[in-house]
Amino acid sequence: MRLVGVDMKNEICEIIHNKELTLGVFEMIFRSENIAALAMPGQFVHLRVNTGLYPLLRRPISIHSVDKTKGTVAIIYHIVGKGTEEISKQVTGVIDVMGPLGNGFPKLAGKKCAVVGGGIGVAPLLELSKSLSHCDAYLGFRNCTYKVEAFENSCNKVYLTTEDGSAGHKGYITDQLKKNITEYDVVYTCGPKIMMKKVMEICQLNNVECYVSLEERMACGIGACLVCACKIQEENGEWHHKKVCKDGPVFNAKEVLFDD
Repeated sequence: MRLVGVDMKNEICEIIHNKELTLGVFEMIFRSENIAALAMPGQFVHLRVNTGLYPLLRRPISIHSVDKTKGTVAIIYHIVGKGTEEISKQVTGVIDVMGPLGNGFPKLAGKKCAVVGGGIGVAPLLELSKSLSHCDAYLGFRNCTYKVEAFENSCNKVYLTTEDGSAGHKGYITDQLKKNITEYDVVYTCGPKIMMKKVMEICQLNNVECYVSLEERMACGIGACLVCACKIQEENGEWHHKKVCKDGPVFNAKEVLFDD
């Protein structure tokens, strides 16, 4: 895994495309041979929104997939504010990128694995699923789905749920995972906190190893500003704070304490 250092430099990258997949959800592909060569599943990039001073802070976005041969990187993001709205308007030209940042998912050889994603949380799980020898995918959405076919191409089985029943099974993806949890040695998850907490509980009850990818607000992306601190619990029960951008974003589920 690649640890972040304070000497991390930005790179000006050519935008290959920046297209809307479904309402408010976009995929951007940019060219960077350096980031594509170094990126590990679960890491993220830090994008400068525009050349002006507003919005001032970069936006952290998980790496969705890479093509090392072409030297390209794909990210998927949801418009949730001014920053991501401005990024969605950049359909041509170049973008200022820092990365790859953070620590990615540990790949455990010979294990039967499942990736569990909720909404935009499915994005960082594709590159991981491509790198695992035995992997099933559990993808949960409210209504609109995306990138399901990509997971079907890289996983043994894909379980799909939507809350409104418009695709796959109607309900929550954690219900599907619960039915099959004894088939797996390791579960990797990313998505809404309420979903990840449920995944963690299911894994804990069945003695299945679990890793979670956390999302927090970030300013610097390199562990200097402390904005993205999260609670981490030690084996003795004591807790302290770690930085999601530098110590994560991936953590062993046994460490993570979610605020209620």
